[in-house]
Amino acid sequence: MSRHLSTYGASQPKADLAQLEFAGRMFELALRLRGSGVSSPERVEALGVSAGISKREIRREFLPALEVLGLVDLERDHEGAIKAVSEKIPPIDDLYQRADSVLSNVMPEPLEMMALTILRTTTIMPITISTAKEECAALGSEDLVVRAIENLESLHLCTRQRSADGDEVLFNPNVWAVDKDHSHAALQAEDGAVRAALSGVLEEVAATAGMPEGEIQSGDRKWVDYAVSQGLLLRSIVTTLGGQERAFLFSPHMGRSVFDAPTGADPSGHVRQLIGSMVFARRFASNRLFAPTAFLRRLVRNGEAGDASNIGTDYSMLETAGIVRVEPAYRFKKFVLLQADVAEEAITYLEDSADGNTTSGALQGQRGYRHPEAERARRLVQSPKEAAPSPSASQDILAALRQEMGRRRYDR
Repeated sequence: MSRHLSTYGASQPKADLAQLEFAGRMFELALRLRGSGVSSPERVEALGVSAGISKREIRREFLPALEVLGLVDLERDHEGAIKAVSEKIPPIDDLYQRADSVLSNVMPEPLEMMALTILRTTTIMPITISTAKEECAALGSEDLVVRAIENLESLHLCTRQRSADGDEVLFNPNVWAVDKDHSHAALQAEDGAVRAALSGVLEEVAATAGMPEGEIQSGDRKWVDYAVSQGLLLRSIVTTLGGQERAFLFSPHMGRSVFDAPTGADPSGHVRQLIGSMVFARRFASNRLFAPTAFLRRLVRNGEAGDASNIGTDYSMLETAGIVRVEPAYRFKKFVLLQADVAEEAITYLEDSADGNTTSGALQGQRGYRHPEAERARRLVQSPKEAAPSPSASQDILAALRQEMGRRRYDR
């Protein structure tokens, strides 16, 4: 929800969900800090800025909240200013087990808990409006339930349709289409030509995680767009230093089959981000990485890899996600791995795909990344293309991320 809401400008429906968005952004920051050890407050601020969190919010709200939750230790000077941040963030699955404590910390309003209840329920199955009111009855008035439903509809997180028996039914349009039984039924209901076109596209993407959209061979672009709109495929975007974009496609649950993989694979989105970065580096970068799988294996084995000038310029999106840190190497720059589990999982997908060298592009290095949730919301609201940060702002962010406290690396 937090990534989805990040695409929307100020509005009453978004303001009504402010505490839930804050909770999601806390997870976003925690995911970027995970594995960092000890960081300067400037480095944490740089990670926050890349996630859309202001420096003021980081110091005054997010870090104190993460401290209360036991996810960081804060070292302060005699005046109370933060000097260092020591992360204590557990593995991703354990982190998500703390969702209840995060919600308790942010103290959502009854209206927000209603929206969360409806969103959770409609993720599992469609429900009637009367059922939604019953589910939320203990949280507040019926009028408040109606407002929660209207807010979710305004934000494209809920849709209503009238069923054959006359009841109004609510469902989550971003998740319901991905349910294996109903997706399969929807495909079977289409005519043979449509079913064949969609099935071919889905099978092609399922066989190659991070498939460059421009290289789809089994169907026209309109079928890719349709599959993305129905939640049958996920589209993430890598933006370049020059402001150009490359789209990469994934099956919804990162499985070899769209319909039989377990729900919830790669909930952080960092595995998809690393895969997209490596596929981009192999296929499209001006200075290409010819063996990304071998490179990642070396990175996992040694904890660091590389000695190239473009490591210092072309992979900022991996730094701002907290997946790697860029440090000086013997001659140029190298990656230091911070999130080994992300790299290990990415390898399992990349080693199943072709590592051959295909199209060479003139695109520059990678500047940014849009997760599928934000890209889907952006398409829904038809917002303009995001503006690239100024060169000086980007340099400031990278300088803060690469800061060496005491000129040594801190390990947990």
